[in-house]
Amino acid sequence: MALNLREPAEADLATTLEGDFALPVTLIAPDGVKYTGLKGQVFYDTNKVNPDTGEMMTVNTPVVTLRRSSLTRIPLPGEKWVVKIPTTPSTTATLEDFIVDQSKAPEGSASIGYIQLFLRRAKQA
Repeated sequence: MALNLREPAEADLATTLEGDFALPVTLIAPDGVKYTGLKGQVFYDTNKVNPDTGEMMTVNTPVVTLRRSSLTRIPLPGEKWVVKIPTTPSTTATLEDFIVDQSKAPEGSASIGYIQLFLRRAKQA
C-alpha cells in the first residue's frame, strides 16, 4: 500500500495552525454569514520589497493562515470578506475588523490544506 504523505500533513495542521500558537479568527462572508470559532496563525507584520530600493522592509499588514478543512466556505479571489482578528497576540484581546486585500489573491495549497489571507485595516465610516 502506497503512503500518502498529504493526509498526515493536513492532519498536522490541527497542531501547527490551530494549536498552542493559534489565535481566534472570525470570518464574515460577502453575504453577511459569520464563521466564528475559527483558530489560525496571525502574523501582524509582513516583509515586502521596497520598489524604490529593492530592499526588504517590514510593514504592519497582517496575514492570517487557516486550515481549509476547518472552513465551510473558502474565500475566493476578489470576494469582499471581513476578517476579525485580535489587536494583539493574545487570545483574550479585542477582535478588530480587517478586510481581505483584494489586490492580493489568497494564497495557500489545496494539496496540503491551508489558505493565507492578506489583510488591510477596514476603513472607519
